[in-house]
Amino acid sequence: MMIRLLQTRYYWLVPLIFWFFVAGVSLLWNLNRLEQSISDMAMERGRIMYEMVRQTKINPRIMATDPTIFKRQAIKNIGYRVVSSTPKNEENQADRWETAVLSGFTREDDFAFKEALYGGEEVFRYIGPVFVDNICLTCHGGERIKVGDLRGGISVVVKSQPIYDSQSDARQMMIVMHLAGFVILSLTAIFFMRQLREQWLLLTETRDELMEKEKFLSDVTNAMGEGFLVLDMEGAVTYANPESERLLGWRAEEMAGEKLIDLVCHEEGLDISQHPIMQTLQDGMIRRENDHIFLDKNGDKLPVAFSVSPMYEDEDLRGVVINFDDISERKAHELEKSQLERELNQTHKMEAVGQLAGGIAHEINTPIQYVGDNLRFLKEAYGDIQELLKIYGELQEKAANNDELKEKADEISDAVEEADLDYLDEEVPRALDQSITGTEQVARIVLAMKEFAHPGTKSKALEDINRLINNAVAVSKNEWKYVADTSLKLETDLPQVECMGGEISQVLLNLIINAAHAIKSADLETKGLISITSGQVGDTVEIRIKDNGTGIPASVRDSVFNPFFTTKDVGKGTGQGLAIAQDIVAAKHQGELFFETEEGIGTTFVIRLPLNTDESLPAA
Repeated sequence: MMIRLLQTRYYWLVPLIFWFFVAGVSLLWNLNRLEQSISDMAMERGRIMYEMVRQTKINPRIMATDPTIFKRQAIKNIGYRVVSSTPKNEENQADRWETAVLSGFTREDDFAFKEALYGGEEVFRYIGPVFVDNICLTCHGGERIKVGDLRGGISVVVKSQPIYDSQSDARQMMIVMHLAGFVILSLTAIFFMRQLREQWLLLTETRDELMEKEKFLSDVTNAMGEGFLVLDMEGAVTYANPESERLLGWRAEEMAGEKLIDLVCHEEGLDISQHPIMQTLQDGMIRRENDHIFLDKNGDKLPVAFSVSPMYEDEDLRGVVINFDDISERKAHELEKSQLERELNQTHKMEAVGQLAGGIAHEINTPIQYVGDNLRFLKEAYGDIQELLKIYGELQEKAANNDELKEKADEISDAVEEADLDYLDEEVPRALDQSITGTEQVARIVLAMKEFAHPGTKSKALEDINRLINNAVAVSKNEWKYVADTSLKLETDLPQVECMGGEISQVLLNLIINAAHAIKSADLETKGLISITSGQVGDTVEIRIKDNGTGIPASVRDSVFNPFFTTKDVGKGTGQGLAIAQDIVAAKHQGELFFETEEGIGTTFVIRLPLNTDESLPAA
């Protein structure tokens, strides 16, 4: 139905009619409520006047004090009479409506109220009973009446026009607001309907384009410069492009229906179920292999890089798509220049990380300050609101004891209970405190990133070693937070050291990351611990970075600082980190870098930087 609506030129009429209906119903309902409030207001005025007259005009003690009070018949826009079906004075004779109503009064809280024409003017009429009590017998004891008899009533006339006039502004505002709401909501709905229609038209055009491109993609696949295979859920080949035929030596007809694993992977002892192709057929995950071996038709090994991707139809896995390429030539070139590339890649990576970290820190710093300042403002403002709510609560308690305000006080009490104000009063300050703490932590990390990303200079300057340690810990947190906790015991009165801060920061970062990797390799049942201490030892500042990881095997301890030596898997380490760190500490700063280790227990790397060096320059 929605599609049919979007296809028409008059789609905008539906939201227009809908909101016109909603606005109209709302306006009628609110106007009716306003009319009811006018009637309620008139009745309340009549009741108040009735009570005033009953307590004053017909009270002998007050009449004795001020006899003229009995003659006062009206207050502004409200008139009243004391009436009876059998009055002593003719002026107190009840009219037909008053007589009929008085005959039905049996209790003191009985009353009658209606809107009527009175004296040619629209009014509201209210009448309540007057029963004989002891004080009445003072003057009327000889009239054969007794306490509890219906003596008559007090009839009040409230002019309606002043009340209607007082509500005219509200009525006009209500009409204007509903009209404005209708216009705004209608225009908004039409806007979104228009956007939806445009998207639907675009979707239709896209569908047609996809159908046109389907054949084009088939032609592209056949012209690809890499092998392209499609397998069904059994791993059998259903499509092979010409490049696949060239690389593997089989024609597409020969491969059709055959399991690819049987064609290209039949080494002895191979677990077929663990092959990436079979795993993707089982779980639908994308996998890539950058260095793999296929066998061609002659049984020769073909080095390939391939990716295997799931192929879905209506969210159901229907097979996989394999792209593969011959990497024999590439591997030969990579082998020749791998040493140089590793060093260059590491240098470029660190430059890129520095630039990126500086840029991110700059972009984050200003908005996080806004967030922190606003949260602190909200915390202070909420404290003021709490004081205001406390005063409102005291006012509500007092209002609950006032008959005229009790209903509104009950509404406030219900609203407080529905909002669960006590819970908010307890939790909102706590949430604000937690948010402020979070923004402060982000600000600290941003500052560390900015300082760490600064390229620094080639000359030495006085540096706070503890600050460099804190920055390195903050920047490397993503490396260690999942496998270890950190413990920092930094000497507070540590003297500054003349050094190249950027390069010392790089050394600290490498050692902390190595500690995290060592703990991860240890596969501990609980999180490990990286302990970092600083202090002065003689005329040097000593930094100790300790982990409870695997430790360094005795067989490789002499090679740890050699360039390109690494115990990590291929592609996961360049073997340059410790060699560069040794060069920075020993050659550039005349310091020491060594380690203490126990296999299976952990390793401690120790950095010692001299407080005074011959090559130091004045502090920058």
